[in-house]
Amino acid sequence: MEEPTPPDESDCCNSGCNPCILDVYEEQLRKYKANKADLLHKKGKNCISQTTYTIFKCIERIRHTDNSYLFIFEYYKPYRESTMDSNDRFNEDLHLNYKPGQHFLLRTPEKYYEHFTRAYTPIPFDNLTPLSFCVLIKLYEGGIMSRYLRNIDVGSETLWRGPYYDFDIDYTYKFVLMVAQGTGIAPLYAILKEMLNNDECETFIKLFYCCRSSNDIFLREELYGCLSYWNFTYEVFLSVNDGVNVKYNEIIHDYKLDKGYIKSYLSDKSNRSTRVLICGNDLFIKGVSEDLVELNVSVCTF
Repeated sequence: MEEPTPPDESDCCNSGCNPCILDVYEEQLRKYKANKADLLHKKGKNCISQTTYTIFKCIERIRHTDNSYLFIFEYYKPYRESTMDSNDRFNEDLHLNYKPGQHFLLRTPEKYYEHFTRAYTPIPFDNLTPLSFCVLIKLYEGGIMSRYLRNIDVGSETLWRGPYYDFDIDYTYKFVLMVAQGTGIAPLYAILKEMLNNDECETFIKLFYCCRSSNDIFLREELYGCLSYWNFTYEVFLSVNDGVNVKYNEIIHDYKLDKGYIKSYLSDKSNRSTRVLICGNDLFIKGVSEDLVELNVSVCTF
């Protein structure tokens, strides 16, 4: 663990960010002091920090669906030069370190609607450089962050901090059920790819993906490609039946996922060998979690 850099007071936007950058710093400082002796054995430096902002340049912007994009950002420099060594940008030990399922926070610059932050999860993407990451972002009409992101193009400088949320993949579970809503597919997809790429993984993975319409099936091609693995299948549940063309071996329902369907899938599986991962908006997570209470399975939410 690296010694945390104190954030500037202006980094706190006073808008109730979770986690607040000041709270994160205090927690990281406590951990650093408790593990100070171990720092002598650490090598390398993470180019992103939980307690200070880092500038990443947009190097690619790819339209994904009618209302979403894949943005690729690459490390450029710290937000404040005082936090960086003179040779940091060319330091071979510099790396971008995060775990599947963790998220970064993007902040608007001061000239855009004061300070505003949103969380985005890095996802696997082909040919990323060691200091770059890819995020899936849906743009909403009237959204503050969406207005900012519409002005981001190749070469734009952006402010990020992280990573946040500790999740460890447990390969001892025989079954993992992933339940996602909309862009909530991002962290689950990152975890899915990590598991599928592990040759020793013997876990059966099932995805229930809830979307409004076919245009909102994010990462559809990527998920379809994952069907080539013996231990993964997925089903999509659409709120709106818009005549979607179903691919070979793809299962798409024209109705919403309900408690009965989940219970039916889990009915023949041992509770102790099953884990359920859920990601979506707060109402979605609450609803699915409550449906699983009586089943007594291990549940993790993102």
